Amino acid sequence: MPLSTSSSESQWADRRTHRSILAIVVGIAFIGLVSETATIFGIHRVSKIMLRTLNEYRDSEKLANYSVSGKPTMLLFGNSLLLLGVDYPTLRNVLSKNFDIHRLVFEQTEYLDHYYVLRRLLRSGARPHDVVLFTSVNQFIGNDTRGDFMAQYMDPTDIASLGRRQHADATTLSSSMFAHWSEWFAYRAETRKVLLGLVMPGMGTLALTLTMRPAPPVGPEEVRVKAWPRLRELKELSEQYGIRLTIVVPPSLKQDHADVLASAGKEAGIRVLIPELPGAMQPSLFKDGFHLNPAGANIFTAKLQSELAIPEH
Repeated sequence: MPLSTSSSESQWADRRTHRSILAIVVGIAFIGLVSETATIFGIHRVSKIMLRTLNEYRDSEKLANYSVSGKPTMLLFGNSLLLLGVDYPTLRNVLSKNFDIHRLVFEQTEYLDHYYVLRRLLRSGARPHDVVLFTSVNQFIGNDTRGDFMAQYMDPTDIASLGRRQHADATTLSSSMFAHWSEWFAYRAETRKVLLGLVMPGMGTLALTLTMRPAPPVGPEEVRVKAWPRLRELKELSEQYGIRLTIVVPPSLKQDHADVLASAGKEAGIRVLIPELPGAMQPSLFKDGFHLNPAGANIFTAKLQSELAIPEH
């Protein structure tokens, strides 16, 4: 009899343990579902930046070589240097006779983010006639990425490729893979920023200013050595999908060896435009020493539009 009682108590304890584990799993799944749903339907509505990014990306996915009106399409692609440094409505209007202009901006991104996002767009069927990549020289040869946020806009195979290029550890790579499948996980940092911005308006701008750091100086030979393989892979990508690629180097206050990048681009078969030479624009035309203010953007846009208004090949 004692043995029977002991066995019954053990079975009851096992059932309680299983129920507890099941309750925990269900609870975690429910929290995850709520978080994912809130991110999908909430954060894009609250955050104007994320809504703009999503809309521009979806628009870019649909681009064909030519618009319905018969004009070649042009995708302006880059980061905040494009967002703040180019008067987009004006440029789009001026070039509208020759091109159907579209824009895709991911702030806080550099070359590696740009390359893999562009590769996914093209692989998914996007075929803009022209892609114009806006990047500083340091960003073009740099290795920083925006991390989990950008995993939403890359294929898993490219996430693995990026991990190998950056010698990422297993934890970092796993995090990026999870972020590819989960908007909540990918956008968790952005969600915190949005909530903080609602409570403390202006905090986002302050945080960006505080985290900005001057790019380390690089010599002309370093620019050439690091830029060359990236120019070659961009050339191969553009030839594979039949697009015309142009790189635009925005204005800078100091020497950045943009001429070296332009020379290497010519050798690789990629056009590199430098509408304003380094140091040519006054400091008063910059918002923070790196991004142009509206007055600077007007000047730069006027020079850029004449160089982009080229005949179709």
